[in-house]
Parts: sequence; C-alpha cells; structure tokens
Amino acid sequence: MASMTPSLALLAVLLPLSASAQIPSLVTGDQAVVVFNFEWNEGAPWQSYSIQVQADGQTHFEGTPNPSQRGATGPVKEDFVISEANRREIFDAAQKLNYFQGNFDSHLKHIAQTGTKTLEYKSANTHGSSTYNYSQNPTVQSLTKLFLGLATTIDFGHKLAWQYRYDKLGLDQQLRELEELQAGHQVEELFVIEPILRKIADDPNVMHISRLSAQHLLKASGAQSVAPHSAADP
Repeated sequence: MASMTPSLALLAVLLPLSASAQIPSLVTGDQAVVVFNFEWNEGAPWQSYSIQVQADGQTHFEGTPNPSQRGATGPVKEDFVISEANRREIFDAAQKLNYFQGNFDSHLKHIAQTGTKTLEYKSANTHGSSTYNYSQNPTVQSLTKLFLGLATTIDFGHKLAWQYRYDKLGLDQQLRELEELQAGHQVEELFVIEPILRKIADDPNVMHISRLSAQHLLKASGAQSVAPHSAADP
C-alpha cells in the first residue's frame, strides 16, 4: 500500500486538536456574538484570522498562516468552548465599549503597523464595529491582548503537530518558547492544544526534556469547565 503524502500525514496529526469539541462553526439563532478580525499581508504567523465568540462561550477560529511559516498547510479552523473567565471578560468589555460603536484607533503618527484589527458585536438588537491598528483605550488593549494570545496558542498547536510528525528533535525549542510565553501571560486557553501536548508528553520516543515541558504546559492548561451562560443583550 502506498504511504500517505506529507499533507495527509500532517492532517492526521492536526485533527485531534479539535476532536475534543464538536461545535458548529456558524453563529446560531439570535445569540449575541463578539468577533475579532485580524488582517495583515506581512503578518506572521498569521496573515489573517477571525475569532467568533458566542454568548454561550462557543468559539470558532479560522485563520490563514503566512506561507513563509514552517509547516504552513493552508487555512486553519478550530472550534472549542472558551473559558468562562475569558467569555465574561469579552462580553463585559463589549458592553463597556458601547458594543464597539465608536472609533478606538489612536490616530497617532509614527505608530508601527501591527495589522488591521476589527472588533464587532452582533445581536438581534445591536450591531457595532470598530477598526484600528493601535488603540490607547485600556479596555481595547486588554481585549486585543486576549485575542492575540488565543491566536498564538492555536499557532503553536499546529507548529507542534508539524514538528511532532517531521522533526521531533525540534520540539524542545518550540516547547521552551511556548513555556516562556505562558509564563509571560501571552497565550490564552492552552487547553485548546491539549491533544498534541498530551501526545508529546506520552511518547517515549520524544526527548525526555520535551516530554517534561509538555507535561508542565498540560498542568498550566488546567481543566476545562464551562457552563452555558447568556451575556446581557442591550
């Protein structure tokens, strides 16, 4: 029998990342949703991505990696339930920011381009959207950091899956970098990539130091415990 092509082999490793949660990727009914969009052709690791968070916590990520990234395999999709703490922070921020009905860009000169970002709120009664490169508003900054941290987590999940399949010796460097980001609170919702972390931690053919790093990150991910809630709808 012919062996799998590299793309099919990688897909077989990536699929478990989403296996723990079978959640529809479309917003359903009249439920309120907050959407964060990012676009930048020169962006790395992502050229563009969208994160949709429903009021009950169901979350859909869809992104396009920069082709220059090692292991980039085309569009990436992930579905999961976001933690209650982050769900609450997102919808509380939307309410505080008048459901993004305003201009939050700093409009300062000499600000480096970091990508076009759009925050959007949609419900049966309200719609608001605001686009910015950099904002001086502390609430917008905090919300941006949260979404960027989530995108970073998903990126590392796919990088680790690629290296687990093709370059186990390179796992140590990736895992140490992820540990540093986790210690610096620059990643969010590590439980999303728990399947690949567990695969690494349980594999006796992986270097012991990499297995220890994966075990440490698994402990940091905690247990997912999310109960359905409905955010206040104006």
